[in-house]
Amino acid sequence: MQHPLPYQMQVINQVLYVRLFGVWSSAVVSKVMQQLPELISPIEHQPWAALVDMRDWIMPTMEALSGFDQIYQWCLAHNQTHEATVCKLEMQRRLVADVSSYNQASQLYTPSIDKAVSWLNQKGFTFELPSAG
Repeated sequence: MQHPLPYQMQVINQVLYVRLFGVWSSAVVSKVMQQLPELISPIEHQPWAALVDMRDWIMPTMEALSGFDQIYQWCLAHNQTHEATVCKLEMQRRLVADVSSYNQASQLYTPSIDKAVSWLNQKGFTFELPSAG
């Protein structure tokens, strides 16, 4: 399935749900950075989490890597406290681990979207994913 943008982002309760697709260029990273403040502003006054689904994502280009780090730093500076990352490749997990400063108590890597949702729910971030349709 083709997506007009190589990502989808939405806030569900106190959770930012992000699905990544294809290859991210520096232009894509810039677009995400433009959209994040408006998307997060309603929830940033209290701790929030992210569920990042990377199963259909290939990776960022080399020039986009520093921007990828900026996204994580911005989120941390705006009250993100937890993240569940759904990845199918070890390289995806390593990329996130290299740019984020989460620890095991605040970061989960899993190939299972259901496990990611359950883990965030257990951490106090109650939400359900929208039905695929």
